[in-house]
Amino acid sequence: MLETNVATIQRLQRLITDRLADLFDPNERFALLDFPNHYNIGDSAIWLGELAYFDGRKTRPSYVTEIPTYDEARMLGAIGDGRIFLHGGGNFGDIWAGYRQFREHMLDRFKGRPIVQMPQTIHFREQSGIDSTARAIERHGNFTLLVRDQRSLEFAQKWFQCETRLCPDMAFCIGPVEKPKPQHELLLNLREDQEVGAPQDLTAATSRPGTVKSDWPDEPADFQRTTKHTAILKGLMSGRIGGRAKMTELAYRERAQQRFDRGVALLGSAKQVITDRMHGHIMCVLIGADHCVLDNSYGKTSSFIEAWQTCNGEKAAIVSTVDQALEILDARRVRQSQAA
Repeated sequence: MLETNVATIQRLQRLITDRLADLFDPNERFALLDFPNHYNIGDSAIWLGELAYFDGRKTRPSYVTEIPTYDEARMLGAIGDGRIFLHGGGNFGDIWAGYRQFREHMLDRFKGRPIVQMPQTIHFREQSGIDSTARAIERHGNFTLLVRDQRSLEFAQKWFQCETRLCPDMAFCIGPVEKPKPQHELLLNLREDQEVGAPQDLTAATSRPGTVKSDWPDEPADFQRTTKHTAILKGLMSGRIGGRAKMTELAYRERAQQRFDRGVALLGSAKQVITDRMHGHIMCVLIGADHCVLDNSYGKTSSFIEAWQTCNGEKAAIVSTVDQALEILDARRVRQSQAA
């Protein structure tokens, strides 16, 4: 029997719990660094999944921050000698500037203190970046690296002297999400950044009635202010209002949730979806959406799918072209109409 999306989610949640079992003590104060305060909804899905994991163990991070607002003194005042968790995602490498430098800075500043890198995909273009990261990891001596695919695992085991484990993406800790009522026939959720994969002919897809095309949507101009106010209100109503660290955690949680909800609304707006974003795929799994997946520029998404078999059900398939996706989605629609 083909695995349902709920069974897939539960299977991956169990694996996450297993991989993190000895890396986390709910009685210990800890930091979760590198809040993704930007429009990329996939990164917010990861953050929410990380919080959901900690929530499930009746605890919350004592200190959270974005990279630009990181304050060492505040962090140490909040966590004491507790461990440091680094936010997961797809920036372990040199494509996205700044993340490697921050990671290496933390490794150099806190040698010997347990630092856990939440699940990442590794991709370097330059040997100099590999060497720099390898030296920082070796000097640190107590770094655990979680990776999302076999290719990243093999790369880390070759170049880095640290404990490395294969672990699913943390967004699966969010669990199943109710799918909105669709308003369109087909959504093309296609990225418009430097990770775009092979050029695609969209003529057949865009010429169909009921097709819409959108990458992750832009945010309202006043998003930062309104989410801060909403977080304060929710904190007052729940009794969680507190000092700066607690209010920052609440504000980040609110921003991530609203971004995630915006992504759910987008991906659930159509009966079928074609996406080239890893978290377009992951969120389609979470909402049970009928979809097909294209790879990104360096194989991140296909490697992830291969590692965790997230396209082995009736509602997900990995494809190489948009036209191939249309054939698969059309065939599914015919089967569904015949079954009905």
